[in-house]
Amino acid sequence: MAKKRGNNERRMDGHNGTHAELPNVAAVQHVALYMRVSSEDQAERGTIQAQRDFLRQFAQLYTLTVVAEYADDGVTGTLPLAQRPHGQRLLQDLSTGRFGCVLVYRVDRLGRSLTALLDAHAALSKAGITIRSATEPFDTSTPIGTFLFQLLGSLAELEKSTIIERMTLGRDRVARAGRWTGGLVPFGYDLDDGGHLVVSARMVQGLSMTEAEVVHEVFRRIAEGSTVIAECRRLNALSVPPIRRYGGGTQDIVGKQWLPTRVYQMIANPLYYTGHQVLRSKHGHVERPVPALIDQALWEQTQTQVQRNRRLPKANANRTYLLRGLITCGTCGIRYVGVPTWNRNKSKGAYHYYRCGSQLAAQQPDPQARCRAKLLSAPWLEQLVWEDCQSFIRNPGEALAEAQRQLSERMRQTARLEGEQQSVEQALIEKAAERERIMTLFRRGHATLHDVEAQLEAITQETTALRTTLGALQAQQALVQAYEAHYYEAETLLTRLRNRLDDIERNDEFQLKRQVIEILVAGIRVDTEGTGRGKRKVSANPSPPP
Repeated sequence: MAKKRGNNERRMDGHNGTHAELPNVAAVQHVALYMRVSSEDQAERGTIQAQRDFLRQFAQLYTLTVVAEYADDGVTGTLPLAQRPHGQRLLQDLSTGRFGCVLVYRVDRLGRSLTALLDAHAALSKAGITIRSATEPFDTSTPIGTFLFQLLGSLAELEKSTIIERMTLGRDRVARAGRWTGGLVPFGYDLDDGGHLVVSARMVQGLSMTEAEVVHEVFRRIAEGSTVIAECRRLNALSVPPIRRYGGGTQDIVGKQWLPTRVYQMIANPLYYTGHQVLRSKHGHVERPVPALIDQALWEQTQTQVQRNRRLPKANANRTYLLRGLITCGTCGIRYVGVPTWNRNKSKGAYHYYRCGSQLAAQQPDPQARCRAKLLSAPWLEQLVWEDCQSFIRNPGEALAEAQRQLSERMRQTARLEGEQQSVEQALIEKAAERERIMTLFRRGHATLHDVEAQLEAITQETTALRTTLGALQAQQALVQAYEAHYYEAETLLTRLRNRLDDIERNDEFQLKRQVIEILVAGIRVDTEGTGRGKRKVSANPSPPP
């Protein structure tokens, strides 16, 4: 005789083999409603209110008591439930025992990806809460209901992926027609009535120039020796508005001034000279014809001058900074720059410091938003780094010993790799012979076409796997050879530097010092803690090159 199950007995969950308490019949009648829409537009159209009204009527029809409602407006269904504002509140309320079931309009309201749905199901089932859909035939209080829940979740993810795929293909079709597909329109261009990128004829307020002519002028001036920061100051002095325009016809002004990052983005954009713009799609790159604003010669001159501005000290600078471009602020991530600070009595000369670039007005016009990192004495930091490089050059023992150990280990692996490579190459030869034997049998009528096709398909798959293995073995051997060459190059370089070190130090050769530092130091990060006069440097650690 079967034993009747008691109220306090546990059941085995059919999905993952874990135990969960059977929901109390009375508790299941108390439900929580969960609604979600994935965009602000849907929220504005009242879609979420339509879900709420439907669920309330459904609960009334089936005599369910609604004890709580949770509605996420404009939240994507790919986010886990715990990362949605009201989804998180729902999970927090599970322990109250107020409800035993979560009622949704459709399963994709709970999640648009299978991962998000399974995470939600795991969290709810752990608390003994079931999931029920008002428009789909499942209830996770039963094994078949759990199966349907997972199936519908997979279909919801497929639907989302299909929608994205259709949107991507539609965007690619628009791009192939030469039209702009959305996003920021480059400064100096406009969109015509057909949505194509054209040279901007907009006059800049206060100037007798169009926006396209302003772009050309910026490139020309930098090519002739100007700098990005100087061009920012000039544009701001001329009151050129830093307007951003978008494909939908909207425009806005971000900030009141041109910043170096905006000009850098402009002069680094090859669109201005190539005559085409490339849309990088997963279905292949799509090129769109675009009228060029500058020629290739001007582009190349500009890029050369930008690199020269970054790497070489300025001709009119009263001091060359040895660590220029190598120091990064650990607080904001901006590079440090060299700056002089003059004493009130200028006859005593200037004090030279490295300071975070975001403390300069050209980088950050708002004084309140500037980084508060500590200034560092330039002579002190340069001497510290140079002495560290000298010490390594004179005594690289531990570093070279470790490199030698790794090289020896890799060399020992080479013999094994060569043996494996020979075995794979022999297997490939055997597969080719096997293919030829099968074709011979077919030509002599000893094998059917169906059998031959099946065997050739198997051989092709095995050959592909062998070629992949062979490629991996060859790549490992090439890596060992590259490491060996790198080691001996480094050893030779350190020997040459060691022989020249005394001369470099005695003659204080700036360019040679700079070359040595660039070889041995990948970067320097400065961390600061404290504020005001209590501010102190936590670390200024050089990091070796990879």
